Amino acid sequence: MAEQPFDRVARDYEAIHERSLPPGVHSEEFVRQKAETLAPLFAPAAGAVFDYLDFGCGNGRLFAALARRPGPRALLAAGRLRLCGYDPSAESIAAAREIVGPLPVALASRLEDLPPGAAFDLVVSCNVFHHIAPAARPAAAATLCGLLKPGGRVLLWEHNPLNPFTRLVVAACPFDRGVSLLSLPSACRLFSPRGFRPAARAYVNVVPPGWLRLPGAARLERGLARFPVGAQYWVLFARDA
Repeated sequence: MAEQPFDRVARDYEAIHERSLPPGVHSEEFVRQKAETLAPLFAPAAGAVFDYLDFGCGNGRLFAALARRPGPRALLAAGRLRLCGYDPSAESIAAAREIVGPLPVALASRLEDLPPGAAFDLVVSCNVFHHIAPAARPAAAATLCGLLKPGGRVLLWEHNPLNPFTRLVVAACPFDRGVSLLSLPSACRLFSPRGFRPAARAYVNVVPPGWLRLPGAARLERGLARFPVGAQYWVLFARDA
């Protein structure tokens, strides 16, 4: 298998990312923020198993963070949650196996190596699409939609190119240099031809997640969620009725 760009940084990902962030802002805070946002979406029908795929899971830190949230943790304990992760970087998958430890996560560096016939209630792709060449993004969006169960949803989390501070941080990060950032409207245009529309969306990180405990910070973050000022955004896609 050909070496992937993230193979070279998989073991030092956090350290490299930390060096690109402002003083006092930590990589783990962004992982925790994603877990807090995603956990309420883990809501299977009564008695059903919920299937989850992290598309571009990197070193698997998000699995560990999700397993600490009450909803996913309870589903895991009841045997009603199946976790899968895909990343084309074999070194990232190897690191993920170490980080998730005893968590029951099916990990693969090729989509065809996911469990046979796997289909998902929720496919999440965090900070992946800006690493995909613009010409290849429609095919990637089609792949995500094709992995869903009927009624399944896709959540995309990306950097906001309209935020100048985001552009500075991206330029400072070695594995982000030269990427083409994806705006929220552009993300919507990728999924709309496949019959998917935004069911929910928000701009986030007007202030870094670790600062939200400061007086007034959380209220400011909520108040500006509809406006393209946050450093990042997320958008949840569901199929048109």
